[in-house]
Amino acid sequence: AVEDYDHQHQDLRIEKGVKFGDTVDEMDFPYLAKVTRLNVAALAAIASAPPPPEPTVEGAVSTDTKVSWNRSSKVGGYYGYKRRTDASDWERMPDFSVICSHGCVDEKADMLLPHIRVDDWVFGVSSVSADGYESPVASAVPGGAFKPYVAPVEKK
Repeated sequence: AVEDYDHQHQDLRIEKGVKFGDTVDEMDFPYLAKVTRLNVAALAAIASAPPPPEPTVEGAVSTDTKVSWNRSSKVGGYYGYKRRTDASDWERMPDFSVICSHGCVDEKADMLLPHIRVDDWVFGVSSVSADGYESPVASAVPGGAFKPYVAPVEKK
């Protein structure tokens, strides 16, 4: 939380008697251990979550908005989110959550948002596993979807 620019992000050198550079004697190992535990916990939670859906949004020239995505039978439910176009934080929309107590069916899902204009908000959907692990929110805008990595096919 407190940067020490003499010893972080510097090449090893001495200038005017001041030692610069990342060296072992300047490391805060207890802090590094905490950061490592946090990163491992975050990665474990993300890895335990199902992949997010690929939502789309409709609402041009309308006072209503419709968010759609394909459900998966491998997912325990979905949460709908929105954020104002000038905001950075998502707000969960509890009225537009889909919980599948006996598993979702592979079919299209729609969230109708009456009297919410698509021009003022960005909408998203996350997937939730049966044991409560939630994926990142996938935005219903071009480029907002998370897709699994598919290795390119080598041409022979």
